[in-house]
Amino acid sequence: MMKQNDKGFMLAELVVLLGILAVSVTSILQLFIHTNALSEMAGNKTAAVSEAQSKIEEIRSAGFVNIPTLYASGGTPGNTFTPSLLAGKGVIHLDSSNPELLEIEVVICWKDKYDRVIGEDLNLNGVLDTGEDVNANGKIDSPVRLVTYYTRR
Repeated sequence: MMKQNDKGFMLAELVVLLGILAVSVTSILQLFIHTNALSEMAGNKTAAVSEAQSKIEEIRSAGFVNIPTLYASGGTPGNTFTPSLLAGKGVIHLDSSNPELLEIEVVICWKDKYDRVIGEDLNLNGVLDTGEDVNANGKIDSPVRLVTYYTRR
């Protein structure tokens, strides 16, 4: 009578084990890629917020009376700027309808390392072109949008 050797693995067990291993490695790799993209986005958002805060401080230092002239479309420096930390464009929206209160909004759109544009300004020119206004509010929108109010003192 032949004796069976139970010390090894059967072929079916190895195939099942390799299948489980393949699914596990694929899932871990997808998780790594996804977290890498999220990390990139978080870094870009942090840089964009920093740029927007710096621009708001620059605008506030111009003085209440000068802001509508300097930071309007056609003014100098104007209502658009190029961020130094990102490949993108920043846009300044001013609401000076109240003579005692200015609403200053700074929006930054950028292109990430995967060539995806984050924000509505798809061509990064600082102008809301046809087809870019996804929510139809008449302004360029982005995940980085800072709004502040500045009052006459």
